[in-house]
Amino acid sequence: MPVEDKSKSLLPFLSSPKLLPDESEADFQSGLQSLLSELDNPSPLAVALVSQLNECLWWIRRHTVDKELLLHEAMARLLSKAGSNWMASGNSKLSVALEHYLAGSADKDEAALIEQALTDGNLTLSDLRVRAFKDAAKYIKMVDDLIHRQHQTIRHLQRSIDSIDYKSRLIKRMDLELAALESKQPAKGALTLDAKPS
Repeated sequence: MPVEDKSKSLLPFLSSPKLLPDESEADFQSGLQSLLSELDNPSPLAVALVSQLNECLWWIRRHTVDKELLLHEAMARLLSKAGSNWMASGNSKLSVALEHYLAGSADKDEAALIEQALTDGNLTLSDLRVRAFKDAAKYIKMVDDLIHRQHQTIRHLQRSIDSIDYKSRLIKRMDLELAALESKQPAKGALTLDAKPS
């Protein structure tokens, strides 16, 4: 049975993370299929373990984005406190302007807003990032711990997958060696293990 068919037959039993609006089920499945294609002889257990491995990778990507978002939020909060353009409704306009500014796609008004807030706070962009990192360090460490946990899980899953894959390769190798030995035996009779060649 091809790998795709095995994974489809196990799909009801395999978990996948609930996707966020900017995430794609096709990307998740593509990652799963590329990992499954690396298996020599995919057993249902190996497919289930590879599915878990793919989910771990997905969470690592998501948590990496979360770290940047935490830093971005802290930067926007610092700018809103430092700038004269603080709005009572929150710092969403400043946050969007900062996002565009950091991406290099800010329009003239957004760039002016960010540069004015930096000037008002007597900050450079590097200073802002460092201060924001200090403010968000506790939360970034929490996310780093989650990423580390996913890396540990990946290592355990990889060992399990390798063990399953190794056993199937070992059995295949032993079958080939046995077939080679059988083909070398004379047609008249089989040699016993304790028989000595003359």
